[in-house]
Amino acid sequence: MLRNLLVTFLLIAFQAGAWGDANVIAKGIVDGSEYDLTSKTIKISGHTTIDHLAESEPRFEVQIGGSNGKIKNLSVEENRFVVYFSFDKGLRGGLSEMHLAATLKNKERIEFLAANGKPQVVHVSKTYARHWALLIIVLLAIGVVYTKRFEKLTNDTADWIQNRHKSISIGIIFTALILVAIGVTGSSFRIVLDGPVARAVSSTTGSDSKIFKLQYSRGDEWGILTPNVLAQVNHTPQFPIINTNLGIDGQNMGVLGMTGVPIAQWSALARPATWGYFFLPLRQAQAWHWQLPFWGCFLVLWWLLNLIKPSSVGRNFALASLFVVAPYAAAWSNWPLYFTLFPALAFACTIKLMRTQKLSHALAWGATVGYALAAWVLTLYPPWMVSIGTLLALLFTGWAIDQRKTLAFHRPQIAGAITLLVVLAMLVGSWWSDTKDAIHLMQNTVYPGQRTTLTGGDQNLLWAFRGYTNAESITFSRDDPWTNQPEISSYIWLPFAMAWLCICDVFQEKRGRWITLGCALFIAYYFFFAFIGVPEFFANVSQWGRVPTNRADVSLGLAFIILLSLMTTASNRTVTCESNVLLRKSLIAATVVSSVWLAYFVLTRMPAITFPKNSAIYTTAVLIIVIFSVWWLTQKNVKGPILLFSIFFLTASLGFNPITKAPKNVKLQPEVRALASDNTGTLQRTLFVSGEGMGPHFLPAVGLPVVNGVLAYPHTSLWKQLGLAEKDWPTVNRYQHLAFKTGPVADGGTYSVTSPWMEWVVVTLDPKTFDFRRTSAKRVAAFEDEALRLRDSPMLKEIGSHGGLTWFAVADPEKI
Repeated sequence: MLRNLLVTFLLIAFQAGAWGDANVIAKGIVDGSEYDLTSKTIKISGHTTIDHLAESEPRFEVQIGGSNGKIKNLSVEENRFVVYFSFDKGLRGGLSEMHLAATLKNKERIEFLAANGKPQVVHVSKTYARHWALLIIVLLAIGVVYTKRFEKLTNDTADWIQNRHKSISIGIIFTALILVAIGVTGSSFRIVLDGPVARAVSSTTGSDSKIFKLQYSRGDEWGILTPNVLAQVNHTPQFPIINTNLGIDGQNMGVLGMTGVPIAQWSALARPATWGYFFLPLRQAQAWHWQLPFWGCFLVLWWLLNLIKPSSVGRNFALASLFVVAPYAAAWSNWPLYFTLFPALAFACTIKLMRTQKLSHALAWGATVGYALAAWVLTLYPPWMVSIGTLLALLFTGWAIDQRKTLAFHRPQIAGAITLLVVLAMLVGSWWSDTKDAIHLMQNTVYPGQRTTLTGGDQNLLWAFRGYTNAESITFSRDDPWTNQPEISSYIWLPFAMAWLCICDVFQEKRGRWITLGCALFIAYYFFFAFIGVPEFFANVSQWGRVPTNRADVSLGLAFIILLSLMTTASNRTVTCESNVLLRKSLIAATVVSSVWLAYFVLTRMPAITFPKNSAIYTTAVLIIVIFSVWWLTQKNVKGPILLFSIFFLTASLGFNPITKAPKNVKLQPEVRALASDNTGTLQRTLFVSGEGMGPHFLPAVGLPVVNGVLAYPHTSLWKQLGLAEKDWPTVNRYQHLAFKTGPVADGGTYSVTSPWMEWVVVTLDPKTFDFRRTSAKRVAAFEDEALRLRDSPMLKEIGSHGGLTWFAVADPEKI
């Protein structure tokens, strides 16, 4: 906070030096701007509330992206103007804020803003060298695909993988274990450790070197989940079910989903990403936490594809690789892979269970299915659970129909099914018995517990196919404040080619007809749900009412991968689709043209505010990928599309997550321990006054009990002690970043509560009248900007400071 305050002061000082000491009057509007890349000139038009602007002799100044322009021409008529500025260097590509001002002869100053009252944004089209590189690589790859050497190389590689898939699997496991032993992770937790709160209270050991940039957009990974994990590690005793350091009621840690946190209960067996914390050093445990979703999903998906299509082990290896390196997986910290791992494992083990004749094997497979389903349940994020689960349920149904003559359901299968249910009940039951009360609290919250049932039909065509932007918008937009990489991440979908493959394979491939049909049904349902919607009763029954349309991408990406695995190759193709050559060629042409039109429409219509760094060269590269991929797929050639998709996906995701070492240790500094402890050395519960919740959330990560932070549900004791009015209960009844700050309070109260964003609760308090004892805090901590005002409190006694953080003891006024 102190660092941010100093930066703000420096920015203010800079603006004062750059723009002078004139009296600023904001009464100007920018109507539009046009930038000419060749002449490095921008034309800006606007108006003011001054009727005779020319008589005021305005002197215009402009600053765009840190570059100052020089007036080239000016035209003023009544209250409107057109001004041209030239720049010594061309403006940077993408979006930049424009700061336009005019000083009048009476020394008054006009700042020109957009109609919404914010600084005008200028978009500069630019072709980047990386776009040319992408185009050249794509063209070279296409040329390589048409060579005989490529055909021979891919065939030989596929045969080699087909014959050595077990050895390759062992090699993959060994690679993953080496990365864990080194402590390699892709987490951006270093953002927290380099922040002002961590520097003020903690000490960290271990190298902080990294290969790629930290990702601020992954705040829910580095700012919430990872501190929760450390809060479990640094709690006394370790790994509690109720972490008493998080809020005055304590936080039930079983409600935390995704990869979860380590908890000393039997259900921890079904959270394998957390296993390392129980028996490995912290660095290796964090590496295990990060690496498991990637390598685990890769191996399990490859195994599942091999069971479904055993003749294509080499192709399945490439497709599984393609799925785990997709930008959607990278941008969401590999969490989508974790959600895919368990239902895919359950599917694969069920296949083995349905085929075994040995009782011992059936018991083992049944137990593994039960385990996988329990782990899937404990990920606790319905959008991915429901969408992926629906896809794999349809695929399993289709597979079972296709294989009905080879399957058995005798004594081994019955025993396996019983074992499945027992294991599932034990693991989920262990979790439920300890967590049901907290789940009840969450279900009764305004957000997310009582959200309106979603019925779909709200998907936008541009947003649905935003994956076409990902080779530019993920890794290379990391410094762009207008692009949220996780939200814009997706896949390259080719819906018309997908339809072609589904129709041809259903009609020509008899052995795998039903599983292909199951895949086709899911794809059709996905687009129906996204663009048309379903009745509310069906949304409730199917649980798709919990799936926002922009959160089901992973399921469609997985469907496409499975469809490519099921696809019959050119050598196996019958004449069914070639019986009418003219009709077939016409349909192929329509499929290619429609696919190209869709990609072109998305890329050229995507708003600049969403995709500011597009260019004609980038669009050309993507269109070439689409043209050749669709053409090859209609010819039953999957090798070319896999190569082009790999180039696109790796360009998007390879440099996104930082490759770094996890810290060896994160501990509370001794100086802070002394300030936060009473005479017996017991750490005291602390209220952190900072105006935001993620900063305070780090304190439990080093073992400090806190009042506020990031809480999964409201702590009723706190609000009862504060005497919260009943009318304000909906404001705090939510998953919340609980923040406390000082400031004016309306109606003579001692505090007020607001929820400025869906997941934020902000308590504004008057330090002169607020009774800090009602928060159950024994210590109050704040950076200097808030500490200045906290010193006015009659019940806070300043006891010292460290690392820029000031500490107060809470006591009765007469004892101070």
